[in-house]
Amino acid sequence: MSDDFTLPSATGAEKSLSPVSSTISGILAFDDIEGGCAFVEAADGTRYEVVYPEGWMLDMPKRELRTDDGQVVRAGEALTIRGTVGSDRSSICQIGPIFIATDVELESP
Repeated sequence: MSDDFTLPSATGAEKSLSPVSSTISGILAFDDIEGGCAFVEAADGTRYEVVYPEGWMLDMPKRELRTDDGQVVRAGEALTIRGTVGSDRSSICQIGPIFIATDVELESP
C-alpha cells in the first residue's frame, strides 16, 4: 500500500472569497475565565470575543474598553461594532465567535 496522493489542480478554480462584513450591537461584559475575558453580548444572547481595531485597548482590572483619543466603554454599556467573524481564529476564552472589528461606535447614553 502506498502513502502517495495527488491534490487536484487549482487552475481555473481560483476564486477569492472575501469575508462577509457584519455589524453587531450589544453590551460590553467581562468574566473571570482564564484570568479574565471580555466579550460583547448581543440581544440574542450570543457572546462575541472581539479583536478591536488598532488604538482600542481592553483594561481588564478596570473592566473597560478605551482608545487613545479618550473614548471609554465600561462594562454594561452598549456599543456597535463593524467587522467580520474570524472563523479561522481561536482563543483560550472560548466564549463565542471571534469578531474582528474594523470600527467601534459608542451608543449614546
